Amino acid sequence: MGNEGSIDSSGGTGKPSLILPIANEFSPGAPKNNPVSLQIVLRIVSENSGRDAQVEAIRSHYFYNAAEKQSDPQLRRLQQKQLASNVLIGMDSFKIYDEKTEDLTDIGAHLLSLPSEFEANRSFAKHILLTLNGTEILRIIRSMEKGGRAINKTSLAEELNRYGFVTKAGGPISTSSKNHLILLSWLRKANVLPKSGYNINNDELKAIIGTSVDDADDAIALSDRQKVFASTLRRDFEINGVRDVFVKDLRALCQAQHPTVFGRTDDLRKAIINPLVMDGWITHSETKGGRSKGRGRGGASGTVSVTEKLVSLDPEYLGLADLAGIPGEVRNHLSRPITQIIEELSSDDTGVKGLALETLSVRILYELGLTPVAFRERGSENNGAEVDLIAEGADTHFHRWMVQCKNMAKVPVSALAKEIGMAVLYKAQVILIITTGEFTKTVHLHAKQLSETSSHQAILIDKFGLQIYFDEGVTGLFREMGLQARDILEWKLPQRRALVE
Repeated sequence: MGNEGSIDSSGGTGKPSLILPIANEFSPGAPKNNPVSLQIVLRIVSENSGRDAQVEAIRSHYFYNAAEKQSDPQLRRLQQKQLASNVLIGMDSFKIYDEKTEDLTDIGAHLLSLPSEFEANRSFAKHILLTLNGTEILRIIRSMEKGGRAINKTSLAEELNRYGFVTKAGGPISTSSKNHLILLSWLRKANVLPKSGYNINNDELKAIIGTSVDDADDAIALSDRQKVFASTLRRDFEINGVRDVFVKDLRALCQAQHPTVFGRTDDLRKAIINPLVMDGWITHSETKGGRSKGRGRGGASGTVSVTEKLVSLDPEYLGLADLAGIPGEVRNHLSRPITQIIEELSSDDTGVKGLALETLSVRILYELGLTPVAFRERGSENNGAEVDLIAEGADTHFHRWMVQCKNMAKVPVSALAKEIGMAVLYKAQVILIITTGEFTKTVHLHAKQLSETSSHQAILIDKFGLQIYFDEGVTGLFREMGLQARDILEWKLPQRRALVE
């Protein structure tokens, strides 16, 4: 399973953030009587110098009949110009126009130079997919489909927020916003999506960017060591083309460039090479001629080479960062029924059990309106018995949570003591411990003392609280946490009285 080294929460595909572009009136569906055409609007901007002239030209071409209900001609014209200005704002957000220079970007100029509108739409779709997180949005759509969830404007906006997407200003995406739908409408122009509905055309997608949604899913779900190995081999391809690379040499590069992640290599063939071969990322050949000529022994023997699947993949998906701190394989399991997750918590396979615990923890945090930002330990490293992570929330104020999930019969006080130390280190206000078993009496006592004597607070959810969540969903979960919150408030009353005195 995934992260085996340091934490990096910069985003699922290695991109620094997941920003949804502002579209406004830059939409192939608006205005209805004369919808925006990509190359036409690019040409209008190119042929007019300065923003004022560009706004007037766009108004004259697309919005001369807009705001018909406005009886005052001057106010009507003003509203029309605002609509035209919104087109430029959208073009700037999609990085084909630069509001500072008041001119097309290099990408915009390239799209204008293409011989047909269809080719321009396909090239624009590629730009959206690879540089504006379009592929990530398609992955989320696919995940919703697999989970049997209805996909519409509201549900998709909610899911984008869950996965860490933000507006250009950094805030959450409003469920009333149409920006995500307009982005998808540009992909529809390139036949990546149908005219209506959300059935992704994987063949068209692969023809445009060389990667299907399924390939992207597979890449994100790789462990960090597998990602390092595959990305290092891919970089060799970019320099030397297709060739056989000695495993021993590649291992040395991986260890030099990622010493923390690639510290263990005794299971190189079993944990890294064989899975990558099985999934079609690489080929592996035992080198003929004996050990000396093979440049390696045991798992480090032989050579590896890239496959078309690896070569065509957007390398961003081999980055070590995980979307909103969520490991790839956990993200791929979030859409599974809760009943299946509960079953797997009792699996004899520690890998299955650990993944189920991680998935459960992320689901609960989502239900609480929190965002996981970093996993500190992984189930595969502790027999699937626990997972530690950091989560954050921002409703009326910012708050950080230290979260530990334990799949064991009895949780000792040392678990809480560890989280208290981590809370001080990471400046967290809340400690949440969830267990499939029970807490000892000492844990409850120390949680009470923590609330009485410090600014921290501990929330404890045991197997009975989990059962309420399984039976009643988020409503039961909030009720249980509300009861504990009232206890914590009572325990902290002496602190408030001390402040008043």
